[in-house]
Amino acid sequence: MNQLTNQSLHQGVSPQAEKFIDTLFDQLCASCPQLLNLTPERLQVVKRQWILGFAENGITKITQVKRGMAEMRAKPNGYLPSVGEFIQACKVQDYHALGLPNEAELYQRYKTFLGYARFNRDEFQYRSKVEFWLLKNLYEKCKKKSEEDTLKAIPKLLTEAAEKVRSNFPFEDIPKMIPVKPSFYDKAKADKARDSLMAMMKGALQ
Repeated sequence: MNQLTNQSLHQGVSPQAEKFIDTLFDQLCASCPQLLNLTPERLQVVKRQWILGFAENGITKITQVKRGMAEMRAKPNGYLPSVGEFIQACKVQDYHALGLPNEAELYQRYKTFLGYARFNRDEFQYRSKVEFWLLKNLYEKCKKKSEEDTLKAIPKLLTEAAEKVRSNFPFEDIPKMIPVKPSFYDKAKADKARDSLMAMMKGALQ
């Protein structure tokens, strides 16, 4: 690999994150023996792909990598994640730390929200101001789009929400449901009044 390509692989990733990848693979080798079958050259190629994946997906902090490792430790022994699976684990944990749902959770909430969106949106039980913002914006963007397009829009919207949370963005309040006014209609009294009126009219006609 030439110098330019090597630099492109490492661009956007801190030296600490690169070092952490080495530590990560040391731990993965201990729990996943199949890694030991890779030649040093092949293992280096795999590590570089992870570095590239980290750079492309914004995994640049040790805290993010630690979240991914914690998620992977919950997997069965011998499980070797792909770089995509590990990155997703980093992001899932990061979303939860910010009080946000992950992509699958947001999609499930959105499907439930669709039953309320047109006529009784205020009756939906929002879990937070951030969720209200997410669902409202996702609906506005995707109400006329396919499921595939909706799934594609969710990661970008979650990234935007995460940035807003980190910057202490003042999310709007959840609209309060307008209370239904109590009915004062009393059928028994209404029937009695009607009968009385009919009797009066009958008496007047006699």
